[in-house]
Amino acid sequence: MHPPDAVRTFLEQEKIHSCSVTCALSGGADSVCLLLCLLKFREKYHLELSAIHIQHNLRGEESLRDERFCADLCRKLDIPLQIIPVDVQAYRKLHGGSEENAARECRYQAFETHARAFVATAHNASDNLETIIFRLARGTGLKGLCGIPPRRGRYLRPLLQSSRKEIEQFLSEQTISFVTDSTNQQDCYTRNFIRHHITPLLSKICPGSPEKSTSMLTDILRQEEDFLELSAQQAYAGHFHQNTLQNLQELHPAVQRRCIAIFLEQNHLPASYYQICQVQKLISCGGTAELVRGNVTAHVSQHILFLEHTVKEIPEIHLLPGENRIFPGFSVTAELIDKKNYEEFEKIHKLFANSALDYDIIKKPAVLHGRKSGLYLKTVGRTHTVSVKKWLQTQPVLERNLLHYLSDENGLLWVQNLGTAARAAVTDATEKMLILHVHRTDTE
Repeated sequence: MHPPDAVRTFLEQEKIHSCSVTCALSGGADSVCLLLCLLKFREKYHLELSAIHIQHNLRGEESLRDERFCADLCRKLDIPLQIIPVDVQAYRKLHGGSEENAARECRYQAFETHARAFVATAHNASDNLETIIFRLARGTGLKGLCGIPPRRGRYLRPLLQSSRKEIEQFLSEQTISFVTDSTNQQDCYTRNFIRHHITPLLSKICPGSPEKSTSMLTDILRQEEDFLELSAQQAYAGHFHQNTLQNLQELHPAVQRRCIAIFLEQNHLPASYYQICQVQKLISCGGTAELVRGNVTAHVSQHILFLEHTVKEIPEIHLLPGENRIFPGFSVTAELIDKKNYEEFEKIHKLFANSALDYDIIKKPAVLHGRKSGLYLKTVGRTHTVSVKKWLQTQPVLERNLLHYLSDENGLLWVQNLGTAARAAVTDATEKMLILHVHRTDTE
């Protein structure tokens, strides 16, 4: 599509008017074309137009040449320009990764800090084609095949319907110059290799324009991706209960996968294709799958999917009056209260029914600890002994390994959320009560 037509259509479809737009200006053909097209429609759409040039300082004199070109161009066009230097090598040293990715991260950090309102970038139809080829070769799902989105939050891509050839032809017609990045000729960069060797072959198969065919494909796939994502969100809401997913076998496999991905992401776990497939295999037959080695396991039992974190060794401490901590982010407050009369106790008992103990019967010292195997407890008001392991299955999955236990030399005295041992129940004969209260702390 002719670049001015592409930009005008984009501004109308996205309803971009009466606002500030900052054009990301590198000095290359794409960004120069974008700036000129935005300038052409500045008055019609009431745009407050400016430009930003990110100085990466990676190509020596060539980088300085690009900066001077952008400054001269904006001066001629009377467009405000910000020149923002970034230290790509320092960022890469701190965060790792490739130079290309580090430069991109630095650019977007600069946009977030210095650009006003919308940021227009010069991604075009040829970039979109190269992106899809790259993702296809590396492996991707439907979302990856949707290519570069025309809009992502405040970031606009008005030239996505114009090919690189159409952009350069437009600049030639306008007799507008631009700079060329010498690294664009180096095949050591994957995108350059695709541009120089793969897309020319596609042009032979599709003599018209592979970019146009790809744009048609991505338009269709984006709508289908939106539909599937909406279906998955609705299904997730219907099958989610207390941090479990139930009866996923009722869903189409495509929706199953997306529900599993949402579930893993909400539990701060990687949702790679491999891990999603691991969990999906459990849906029909049940079982377990280790998702994070030695740390997190997925379980499916009776058509219920839940996660379990491996129990790590928790230090035991002697319970003392005041605050006691064995888990990061939690505190157990122990308070000793004289039971002067039964009426006073009744008032307290209503608030701490499951955490009031007869302090006098405890064989000192009392030990605060985490989950252990082989624990049993007969609580106040029960006629039978409870297996703590079985009882834990009724508790929220993510809380099971964060529950507190109190024991003395005769065994369990108290289990958080389960209650007090019958032998430690407060009675009329009790003289001193121990009240336990678990609460979250601000720091871990």
